[in-house]
Amino acid sequence: MEFVIPSVDNMVLKIEPKSLIAKVNESIKLLITVYDKHGKRLKFSDIEIKNTMAVDQHGEVRKDSGLIHIEDITHKKSYDGKYFFLRSDVNGELELKISDPHGIGVKNFFQIIANNYVSKTFNVIFTVPTSPKIILAKMYGHMPDFILFNGLKFRRPILSAERLGDQVNYLLNEDWAKFNWFNAEAFCKSRNSRLPTKDELLDFYNAHPGDDLIGNYGWPIVEKFFSMFWTSTPKINMYFPDPLHFHIDFVTGKIDQGIVGNIFPFICVEDN
Repeated sequence: MEFVIPSVDNMVLKIEPKSLIAKVNESIKLLITVYDKHGKRLKFSDIEIKNTMAVDQHGEVRKDSGLIHIEDITHKKSYDGKYFFLRSDVNGELELKISDPHGIGVKNFFQIIANNYVSKTFNVIFTVPTSPKIILAKMYGHMPDFILFNGLKFRRPILSAERLGDQVNYLLNEDWAKFNWFNAEAFCKSRNSRLPTKDELLDFYNAHPGDDLIGNYGWPIVEKFFSMFWTSTPKINMYFPDPLHFHIDFVTGKIDQGIVGNIFPFICVEDN
């Protein structure tokens, strides 16, 4: 992608790849070229880059995101910060890689100024695995919607914005819904899916325990707050009018039973 400002002096900005969206562990390559009023490359130009603002997917300004990382390929140096003072080479070029390694899933706005005169703005989005790629998420994300295992699709937990839960936990910059057993079962049925059986969920846990789910898939597995998941498997208890139902703790692996009024997170499954 190339931007050109019509001006007495000129600065050309090339961005590779052409998409202005990348994951937080990826970088976007920039090539800045400065020209003088005669169209000749202006060597050793002072180039200032400002990270002027960061917003979440809902447009709210966020000041809690991480520092921007810039790798100055031209001069073989790297920097972390919000403001950068750099210089083009003898050919008037400055080649950079820009990333947001500690970002929280925001759109970053930048201003580039050459020789304190000509300027242009652009923005880039760095997505996080801890938010799903839907408009209802607060942050820009790329969490997978499901994990395929043993011929079943295990759907990610849901945001409270997708369906208001019986309880909401704010984790990793998102609001996540938890339901009692009846509401969890009803929600899964509304999505043409179902709650997993105890054996299905236990097999899934053995393959994808909590540290794997949060580390590799971004799922919000947090001990005591968001780790015990409902199953469809009942257990009759003479002291309760409704059957108990098994749930599995994805941090400890513990299997226990809960009354239908307990409130836990859940995973819907469906045949692949």
